[in-house]
Amino acid sequence: MSDYDDGVTDDDGYNGSYTPVIGWTASENTISVYFLLFLSLLALVLILSSKLHHSHWLASILPEAGLIIIVGIAAGAFFSIFEDTGNGSNGDDVNDDGVHNGDVVVDGLLSFSPKVFFVALLPPIIFNSGYHIKRELFFRHIVAIFLYACIGTTISTAVVAMFMEMVARSDLTGGFAPSLAENLTFGALISATDPVSTLAVFQMKRVDPQLFYLVFGESVMNDAVGLVLFDALSKFVGHEQSIGKDTIAAVGFFIDFGYIFVGSLVLGVVSGAMVAYILKVVDMRETRLLELSLYVLIIYLPFFAAETLRLSGIVTILFTGISAKRYAEPNLSDTTTDDADSLFRVLAHLAESAIFLELGLSLFGLPSGVAHVKFIFWAFIACLLGRALNVYPISFFYNRYLGKKVATLSGPNDAP
Repeated sequence: MSDYDDGVTDDDGYNGSYTPVIGWTASENTISVYFLLFLSLLALVLILSSKLHHSHWLASILPEAGLIIIVGIAAGAFFSIFEDTGNGSNGDDVNDDGVHNGDVVVDGLLSFSPKVFFVALLPPIIFNSGYHIKRELFFRHIVAIFLYACIGTTISTAVVAMFMEMVARSDLTGGFAPSLAENLTFGALISATDPVSTLAVFQMKRVDPQLFYLVFGESVMNDAVGLVLFDALSKFVGHEQSIGKDTIAAVGFFIDFGYIFVGSLVLGVVSGAMVAYILKVVDMRETRLLELSLYVLIIYLPFFAAETLRLSGIVTILFTGISAKRYAEPNLSDTTTDDADSLFRVLAHLAESAIFLELGLSLFGLPSGVAHVKFIFWAFIACLLGRALNVYPISFFYNRYLGKKVATLSGPNDAP
């Protein structure tokens, strides 16, 4: 959670920073009220989720993630009304900046800090997925995963950018016309799929395991592709005249991609193996609390190491989970193994619930007067189009490849 940012005000009067979130510079009482309200909401959605699981007909039409978002939206509407009607109700209850402490709490609840999402909530979710992944199914589809993640994300980026460029030139975005470089950067940003929602919905619906690992693997892997594309294309913003002329940038893109993906994968595997080696050399089975505490640290240490090295923390922590399950778990005591398994699941579930709750709450925290509705509408269409134009062609050609491969392998056996 960050402090209030001093953004630059544009011509429309919009402060360049996003909706402020509560920071540690707030008073102890204000922070306590914030966590009291948020944790109470989190406890409420856990109770309602339990009721949902007992109602089979409702669970069949409403996933747990949807229920949590609805609760967040309802709570966000209430807090928004409270903020509108409660301003200045107590002139003495203000902080050093002259801001009402109640407004600080409400602004914090209605804001969703991306730093909290990526740094605190995402690592346990991805690590738990890698830790409990069925390695055989995941690596069986590794070729298809790479095709969708690498080629597919690149196609989606190009389609989104070209579509939005065409729409902007047709003056259908209400006067908001980003440059080609900005559209390409936006396409890279929006083409990366969300592994959190994928996990939540697929686990709830209990889809076919092969489909689960194919889609989940792609959604995690394309983070690295999206990161590289975004970094590479954002360098052209403000220098649009060099697009298509700079071959060095193209070569740099492939070098960066290789560095980020391969480096993230290697770092994740090495991190899990290193923990396994430490647990083997330093026998901690007699001190189970310390053993579990050390083991839990691998959720965050490789993630921060990857981010420090400008690698993909998501890819790193995924392969850390896979590696730790394979190599480190045999060096744990049976009690710690069971405790760690349960703890990883609990942390991941709490993080998922907090994310979906924040998504609902933040709906009413969006700044007014700055949303380009027409651009958002066409961007939504562009996302669907970009996704379709990479999933269906890749699936078609890959299925043809598999069909020929199966026919080649089974041909001699089927001969009369």
